[in-house]
Amino acid sequence: MWRFFIILSIFLYIISTSAFNYVVSKLFYVKEVPIPKTGTIVILGGGITNYSNHVELGSHTQKRLFKGFEVYKNLHQKIILTGGVIGKGTTEADLMKKFLITLGVPENDILVENKSRTTKENAKNVAKIVKEENIILVTSYIHMKRAKMLFEKYTKKNIIPVVCDYPIDFRNNFLDYLPSPQALYTFSQITHEFFGILKGG
Repeated sequence: MWRFFIILSIFLYIISTSAFNYVVSKLFYVKEVPIPKTGTIVILGGGITNYSNHVELGSHTQKRLFKGFEVYKNLHQKIILTGGVIGKGTTEADLMKKFLITLGVPENDILVENKSRTTKENAKNVAKIVKEENIILVTSYIHMKRAKMLFEKYTKKNIIPVVCDYPIDFRNNFLDYLPSPQALYTFSQITHEFFGILKGG
């Protein structure tokens, strides 16, 4: 029995380090390509925080929005925001729209897809409304591989990946080889995406 606990302890130690998650995260690398001058910018929701009826955009969503806004400033193309109801009738995409408007994006440049609750549904629902041949897809590093796969499958468009929200702060110092809550959280994200890819979405 003690051997089991030793092995379990070693396993938990390893998966809780930034160094391990940095190496494993490389499996989700998606090569970025030059962004074309025309296309529709699609920003995927990454979650919201709901605390005692106070609702705000989660950190993953905010990073995706800032990156999408950066792309928008260079292209001035239409933006599709996708994300459905996440508790008590609040739709993620509508919160995302308010955020972009406060950054200065005109309301008529924003389209909202607020029905989907999964990445697969994001792709299927965006496919119904996107008209441009190029989809400039903005999402997190860990999420991009699965998202690109699904958007290629369901939209039949040319997917241009724009990556943001990198999974781990790795500086190759001794702290990166010690367990941390952030590294363990990253491992949970990696696991989620790994099984999502295995089951096809």
